[in-house]
Amino acid sequence: MFFSLQTIALVASTGLLATQGASALAVEERSTSLCNQPNYGASGVPWKSNSTPGSFCSSKKPSNNRFWNQIPYADSYDKVKCSGSSRNRYNVCGSGNKRTNLPKKCNPPHKFPWGYKAPTTSSAAPAKTSAVASSAAAPAQSSAATSSASSAAGAVSSAAASSASSAAASDASSAAASPAVSSAAAVSADPSPVAASSAAASPSASAVIDPLSYPVCETTYQVQYQNYTRVAANGVWMGLTMGAATQDASYMTYTLSTSVDDCLAACDKIEGCVFVNTYYDVNEEENYLPKHTDGVLTCAMFSQCVSTDKNDNWGGQDDPNTIVNSNGYCKSSACGAPA
Repeated sequence: MFFSLQTIALVASTGLLATQGASALAVEERSTSLCNQPNYGASGVPWKSNSTPGSFCSSKKPSNNRFWNQIPYADSYDKVKCSGSSRNRYNVCGSGNKRTNLPKKCNPPHKFPWGYKAPTTSSAAPAKTSAVASSAAAPAQSSAATSSASSAAGAVSSAAASSASSAAASDASSAAASPAVSSAAAVSADPSPVAASSAAASPSASAVIDPLSYPVCETTYQVQYQNYTRVAANGVWMGLTMGAATQDASYMTYTLSTSVDDCLAACDKIEGCVFVNTYYDVNEEENYLPKHTDGVLTCAMFSQCVSTDKNDNWGGQDDPNTIVNSNGYCKSSACGAPA
């Protein structure tokens, strides 16, 4: 079979154009990547009501309305740069982002030598049902579990079981709280790391335990705090105990996800990101907006691990929103992060 010179030239030119098109597409992808946009595509900071997230970093969006359609899926962020010749310039292209030291005034939850482990972070969305029944049932469940554990085990295992059951009840109560009563639930249940530590410690282990020796880890991140709350100093909720999220100058970007693991994986792909604050930003009047959608986590990312002194976004400053289940994760060598 013979082909004319014109046919051969046409086939060759078609292949060349296809190659050039693929190359141009790759260049365009790098130029429009989230890593080349201010705050990785996020508009403003998450503690302002008119801000928008830069991306969605889970596999499936919970809606296809026009607001969700405007938010792109995560595109590996700085890892897009890793295909170029300058890949060695970026930590994220090699062993990952370097960890930072835990900040001062940080008392993270930690494991204990006798086996007690602080409750793991729940990624369940806050339910809309009334929290009155839940908060009333939680103490009864907790006391029943504690009494049965006390009769079946010795002093050490009893202290561990009591702490674990009370912490689990606290998590259940706060997870079931609706935005309208989240402040009341937060007052009745104190999920702070300090309370968890003091409840679990036995008299024989009254000495201070180094949290770096017994950390609670979520992949390579140390859990710095769980369901953090504080009394609001101003705004709509002034004087009430509310969930509180981080505001800090080391802010980099924020994305949305449906799980904590997805938030942390996204931070791993952003050069310099070492701290993630996850929480539900609840506003029933605007739950059509992505960041207020039921079951969707806000993942605020920072270049430094921030102490709870900076957790002063309790919602209600410029709109009637509430912060629910605010958790902090600091990339730590104690959890296997690169030094």
